[in-house]
Amino acid sequence: FFENFHRCLALYGMARQTKHRKYCRPANMLRKRIHQWAEAGNPNIKHYDCLLQAEQAALDGKYDVSENEYVEAIKLAARTGHLHHAGLLNERYADLLKNHVGNEDEAVYRVKEAIRWYEEWGAELKVEMLKKSLST
Repeated sequence: FFENFHRCLALYGMARQTKHRKYCRPANMLRKRIHQWAEAGNPNIKHYDCLLQAEQAALDGKYDVSENEYVEAIKLAARTGHLHHAGLLNERYADLLKNHVGNEDEAVYRVKEAIRWYEEWGAELKVEMLKKSLST
């Protein structure tokens, strides 16, 4: 599962960053597979599913849908104790807000939320890196 998830997230990241659609087809296939697992009742992967739905909606230009999926994914990750995932989800959401939606204030808030979650998880170097990104 984790290999599929990380590969899918990397593909979506490349698709968003480069705007090359060649990354979309394999990402979409992996997203659908993970969605099937979530629909089959695996409660531990629901936040992963929401994140990947958000990434797909963002690529499709459906930013309202994407934002709703990010918020839901963050809630699910936090409620189930996946602190590092709550941090990652806030980072991905901040990237969308800053670079595609144009909401700088909310993007900064989301980076601060990522910092909070990573601090709670104990990822000191990640926290330093994100704090530096806020000061530039």
